[in-house]
Amino acid sequence: MTAEPVDCISQGAGVTDSDIPKDDVQAARSKYVPAREAVTGGFSKNADLISYIVAGLLLGLLLDWVFGTTPVMVIIWTLLGVGVGYWRLWQSSAELEEQAKDRSHGV
Repeated sequence: MTAEPVDCISQGAGVTDSDIPKDDVQAARSKYVPAREAVTGGFSKNADLISYIVAGLLLGLLLDWVFGTTPVMVIIWTLLGVGVGYWRLWQSSAELEEQAKDRSHGV
């Protein structure tokens, strides 16, 4: 027996998520909170990769400016950003493979 999801904001003061059964809270969140892919349009993995590279580049530029080692830190930190970006891409693809295996075995 499950109840309808409760909108805590419109129900009045004093009602919090802890007052509602856990199953109802999860149902309400899955109903009202879109999946990450729906919000980002599936481009989040590419954006993650690019952001790691840009972060490494900017950090390298900052460290080069601070220490006066013109190309060294930019090269090192950009390569680290590329490495971390591809590593995270690898992890997310492995996660997608696991989800696909789980779905195919569940049928």
